Amino acid sequence: MIALVDANNFYCSVERSFNPALNGKPVIVLSNNDGAIVARSQEAKDLGIKMANPFFQQTELIKAADVRVFSSNYTLYGDTSARLMSLLGRFVENVEVNSIDEAFLDLDGYGSVYPDLEGLARHMRAKITQWLRIPVSIGIGPTKTLSKVANLYAKSAKAVQGVVVLATEEDIQEALEELDVSLLWGVGSRYASKLKRLGIKTAWDLRQAPDDWIRDVMTVNGLRLAYELRGQRCKLLETDPGPKKSICTAPSFGDMIPDLKLIREALTTHLARASEKLRRQGSAAGVITVFLHTNRHARSANGEPAKYYANSRSVTLPHPTTSPVDLSRYALAALDCIYKPGYRYQKVGVILNDLVDDDFRQEALFTNGPDPKLARLAQVVDQLNYRHGRDKVRLAVQGYSPAWKMKQQWLSPCYTTRWKDILKVS
Repeated sequence: MIALVDANNFYCSVERSFNPALNGKPVIVLSNNDGAIVARSQEAKDLGIKMANPFFQQTELIKAADVRVFSSNYTLYGDTSARLMSLLGRFVENVEVNSIDEAFLDLDGYGSVYPDLEGLARHMRAKITQWLRIPVSIGIGPTKTLSKVANLYAKSAKAVQGVVVLATEEDIQEALEELDVSLLWGVGSRYASKLKRLGIKTAWDLRQAPDDWIRDVMTVNGLRLAYELRGQRCKLLETDPGPKKSICTAPSFGDMIPDLKLIREALTTHLARASEKLRRQGSAAGVITVFLHTNRHARSANGEPAKYYANSRSVTLPHPTTSPVDLSRYALAALDCIYKPGYRYQKVGVILNDLVDDDFRQEALFTNGPDPKLARLAQVVDQLNYRHGRDKVRLAVQGYSPAWKMKQQWLSPCYTTRWKDILKVS
């Protein structure tokens, strides 16, 4: 059996876990630059606040209903997620982190230790609530897809109190007959519309359809989905997914930026973040891509749509490297090639590709290998910044100007990662 543990309204729940006064109140969390709504508590959903809507379109309703608003605090959410996943590892050995707020657990072999899997799930749920103050829903089924189905019912049906187990064929049939095909994991709106036109309205209908027909309509991925609905595992747990194949960092500016100097500062800061991730997974980058664009929805002073500009440039490095000194040299040269004056830019970003192990060495006839001193310097800088705080040691070109930083007007404290933000009990 496989369990899916999913934190309910995760961002909002994390805010509540450190501020109990928010319990029972409508809460929303905003995206980068406080632009759109990316998380809602159940109370906010009941008010009719829509997901992904621009914040400014909901301001009247938010003020009238006294909705509590927060900027995205990714440091706090990421640390809480790490604590949640670590806690799940106390109960079972194999845990696949599927996203920041959900994980699959391999329960095979635990039937002799925990004869009652529902009891195990309720015990986990109680401990997570006690230790992290985060409500979770747990669905258990023979496959990943069926555990997803079970989790949907665990979230939506109050009577089950957050836990649903699909252990028998009768349980599975009853659940699938009531589930709209559009709610299945991996079925997007296009496939859902197509399936309904062809008479497949529920998950049970899809499970019962002939294999050849499913393959013709939904390709081999749809056939795998049908097998999973029938209890045959096609999606295995990935407890060690391996290093990322590319790394991208590209947060938007807080305001539109016309100044090349500020854009250079932002780019090198993003590059410093990306190179940290690179070193953390033991990789080196062989290709760097820099991209830049304005706001395609911006308007000029007279109300006319502003002229849109976007461009990118990729550079193949002479040798794979992890050093921000090396990477910034090529990134800034690429930026100079694509930057055009006279525009107000919304975003600059960097992508690191062609990743190899950081100890990869390939001699070339006309180029030297990476400088080992720069690699050691980067490691020392990582250690200093880990001990004393991010960007305490940085490249001079990163600057100190906050002009391009993201807007985070309603940012909560970093309760678990910053000494001055730790809660004080009196």
